[in-house]
Amino acid sequence: MQLFLLVAFGGTFLLTFILCGIVLRLSPHFRSGERKEGFFRADQSLNNSSSGSVIAGKNGKRRRASSSELPLVGSRGMIPAMLLAGAGTGWLLNFGRDQWILLGILGAGLFGFWIVGQFDDWKKVYSGQGIREITKFIGVAIVAVGTAFALYKFVPGVATAYSPYTDVPGLQPLFTHVHYAWLVFFTLLVLTVSTTTSLAVDFADGLDGLAAGLSFPAALAFAVIILAENRPDHYPLVIAALALAGASMGFLPWNWPSSWRGRTSTVPRRARMIMGDSGSLSIGGLLALIAIVDRQELLLVLIGGVFVLEGLSAVIQSRLLVKFFRRFLRVERFDAEKVWFPHTEFPLPFLATPMHHHFDLLGWDRRRLVYSAWTISALFGALGIASALAPFTWERYLARVVALLIGIALWQSGHHTRGYFLGTVATPEGRKIAIFYGYPYKLFGRPLYAQVEMTEATAANVSSPIEQSAMWVRMNLFDARAALGFYCYRAGFYSLAREQWERIPNNNLAVRPKIMELLNDARQRVAAGSISPNDSAGTIATAMGAEPSPAEIAQPPLSSLIGPNTRPMQPMPESDAFPLSNIAPASGANGEQPA
Repeated sequence: MQLFLLVAFGGTFLLTFILCGIVLRLSPHFRSGERKEGFFRADQSLNNSSSGSVIAGKNGKRRRASSSELPLVGSRGMIPAMLLAGAGTGWLLNFGRDQWILLGILGAGLFGFWIVGQFDDWKKVYSGQGIREITKFIGVAIVAVGTAFALYKFVPGVATAYSPYTDVPGLQPLFTHVHYAWLVFFTLLVLTVSTTTSLAVDFADGLDGLAAGLSFPAALAFAVIILAENRPDHYPLVIAALALAGASMGFLPWNWPSSWRGRTSTVPRRARMIMGDSGSLSIGGLLALIAIVDRQELLLVLIGGVFVLEGLSAVIQSRLLVKFFRRFLRVERFDAEKVWFPHTEFPLPFLATPMHHHFDLLGWDRRRLVYSAWTISALFGALGIASALAPFTWERYLARVVALLIGIALWQSGHHTRGYFLGTVATPEGRKIAIFYGYPYKLFGRPLYAQVEMTEATAANVSSPIEQSAMWVRMNLFDARAALGFYCYRAGFYSLAREQWERIPNNNLAVRPKIMELLNDARQRVAAGSISPNDSAGTIATAMGAEPSPAEIAQPPLSSLIGPNTRPMQPMPESDAFPLSNIAPASGANGEQPA
């Protein structure tokens, strides 16, 4: 039995690896042509005349053509491999009629989710834009409802209500005495779990190797749990879970993570293809069906903890908080009744969502980021197995509590790293001013912060008491950039000041008129050659002690967004004429949300 089950895993692994190589040769140009409004990071758009030129969008907005996406063909190798290996394993195990029916329904559901994703991928390639979110949701919902009816009608045991739903007061009599009550409830259950899981996996598919590496421990955990139940009628679920785990592993050699950060990166990209929405929707939908048929849909929240966090971060921040704050929040620090603010000014939990983009924009090495996510997913899978199979009740609840604490800690890490502050770093030339993210504390001798970059401005440029009190205080990145640019400006590093201020988006710069004035003056001084001897390099790269975070290079230079300055050159103001309190007043723990 165990030997045959290895066929489901090993066979899917080999078939996926081989088929992915074949489809890559057959469809090397099946690449996304999707365009999105706004400016994006260098690794999201090509800034050249061939494919990265800026074009006019709707309502006069500017947008860039899509990036150098890899071929969206990974699912074309994964899904056929899963279907073939699953059918082959069922034949080797000499499945009965009911087992074949269950395996066939799972395969049909997998294929249905794949078709919805394929339509989305096809639209991205040939129409330049994927299907709308509501259309994608409707497609996934149709597949989920159809699968629910098939399971209810043809799979024994599914038509019977079970705990914990029967334990809810009032539901047991409803399921018992009202005709089709359980069918309606079960259909809604499959609809809810399938759509949320498939879309959550789709959200998580944002970095090379991330979604596939997260799916492997989740699928393997379900295979272990279901196999331990020793129910022959559920062996098709074990085969489906092992096939999913094998397909994820077989796809990873073609989508292995690396430290690549776009066209400007010196590190080569190891990935050769991506699975596309067709792959992520299929993986999430199959995971949901496996959990539901085994009556472990609540355990799916624990085992798929990383997927849950990814989905919640996108829904809570982007869909709820931003819209709510846009309508009702007023930023009191700016003296204006009605001013449009980027949502980077709002008290949001993350720099960007889904949450893996938050850590990406902090400048984390992408390979380390993906490996960390894999480790956390494996830990969630182990806790899920312990929660389901532990011999004592207290051990099961302990596993659930530990998983909950890990989830809370991961969520709070967004708030921890979203705030920035200015501090100093000891160098042979003296203490220089730097930008950090995190909290300005050390716990047991270990800092709770990380350095973003360091400039040539020194602590001597922080002269007044109010400026000194603004050091080591958390603020949003725009305030930190405004203050740091001011220190560089006052020290005579005009090009460095200009670099700092040009990284502030135009909408945020508009509410800082003093910074705009100094920025224009700095541009004129640089153009006129009025540069300090220490500032002769003229670029931020030669003056910092660390590479800039991608969060700080997300916006294009301001000079590309506004016209040339014609204001006559003004003399440099005295230090007391432009106190820091007029330029970058301290704020709450707001952070930056790059495009």
